Amino acid sequence: MFVRRWFAVLSQRMPFYAVAKGRAVGIYNTWSACESQVTGFTGARYKKFATQTEATEFIREFGGGGSPASVRQFTSSTQKRSLSTCEDSGATDQPLDKKQRKAILRESQPKPVLKMARYGKHSFQQDEQGYVHVYTDGSCEGNGKPNAAAGLGVYFDEDHALNTAKPVSGRATNNCGEIQAASTAIRLAREQGIERLAINTDSKFLIDATTQWMPGWKRRDWTLASGGPVKNKTDFMELDREMNTGNMSIKWNHVDAHSGIVGNERADQLARQGSEMYRSERRNTGNRR
Repeated sequence: MFVRRWFAVLSQRMPFYAVAKGRAVGIYNTWSACESQVTGFTGARYKKFATQTEATEFIREFGGGGSPASVRQFTSSTQKRSLSTCEDSGATDQPLDKKQRKAILRESQPKPVLKMARYGKHSFQQDEQGYVHVYTDGSCEGNGKPNAAAGLGVYFDEDHALNTAKPVSGRATNNCGEIQAASTAIRLAREQGIERLAINTDSKFLIDATTQWMPGWKRRDWTLASGGPVKNKTDFMELDREMNTGNMSIKWNHVDAHSGIVGNERADQLARQGSEMYRSERRNTGNRR
């Protein structure tokens, strides 16, 4: 009786790793097992859940449908067998090198399908409408606290020369990182001669601000309808200047955070690096920044 209760409690606490697109689609109970199914697999899509029901629904939505009963669950005892089955069926490509093992895996290309296009000295991912795609993110450790450290991340593609991680300037908040990341992405793109840019961000605040609120703020000389000041005014004014310099057309896309979308995960990593840079600079200047 005790053993059964213990296993019941353990199963409730155990995470469920859903692999909707990978070498073997299914639910895994360890990260290492999930990782072996997606690392180096082009188009991988996966996510961690607290319940098996959520994991099953994720696979049904992003893995091509099917009934809940058709979703395979791999426990520690079946994972080794599933790996060998995948290898025998030819699902794997070449053996994974060190770089592939370390990387967060690429997702399937965002729709519409992207192609590579060259601007300036670099190649970029571009959709069928001619928009170059970039992912941006902001990060803040201790958001809202006096010792907060914030950074921004800009991601164009794997190992791209223009990928950026840097500390924010001014106040250390997550929103400052989001806004400054977008400004940086636009500036980098314009310097390469890009005229159409799709900014992929998990910040609904940023998208709402640029597409809905900013025109009114500008008409009121950067004040709210209530007459109060616009928060992050300096950052938004800089973003507005970047958006309106030259003839660039900008498209804003919202993406879900931490859901296996590689561009978003990469931008998040870069933003976190920027936060650490902020913290390091503060240490080097004696807590004055």
